[in-house]
Amino acid sequence: MKALTIWHLYAQALTNGIKLYETRSWQTKYRGPVAIHTSMRPMTAKDEDLAQKYGIKGICPGKVVAIADLTDCILMDTDFIARQTEQERALGNWQEGNYAWKFENFRRPEKDIYVSGRQGFWNLDMSCEIENF
Repeated sequence: MKALTIWHLYAQALTNGIKLYETRSWQTKYRGPVAIHTSMRPMTAKDEDLAQKYGIKGICPGKVVAIADLTDCILMDTDFIARQTEQERALGNWQEGNYAWKFENFRRPEKDIYVSGRQGFWNLDMSCEIENF
C-alpha cells in the first residue's frame, strides 16, 4: 500500500478534519488508498502554537494514524488559494505552483502501527495489518 509521511501536527489536523488538504510541492497522478503516517520530526514552537490555536490533539510521531483515499491533486493558483480559509492556509504551504492533495474516507486503525517513514510516497507492507482498518 502507498504511504505518505506527514509532519505529525498536520497529519492529525488532516485526519481529524481540521484541514481539508495536504499541501505538497509535487503532483501525483495516483488516486486511491494511502496510509497516513506521522513523522518523527520534533514539534517547533510554531507547531505548538498552531496545535493550541486549532485544538489539534492526539499528536503521536512515527505512527500510521489512518488510511484515506487520495481523490484529487489540485494545482494551486491565486484564485484557489484565495478561496481557502485562514485556518486552511495556516496549516499548509499555500503558494502558487504547489499542489493541494485532497483526501477523503478516513479509516483509523484499531491498534497502533509504528513504522519508520520516508520522504515522498513509499510502500507500506500492510498484509498483516490491513484487517485492523
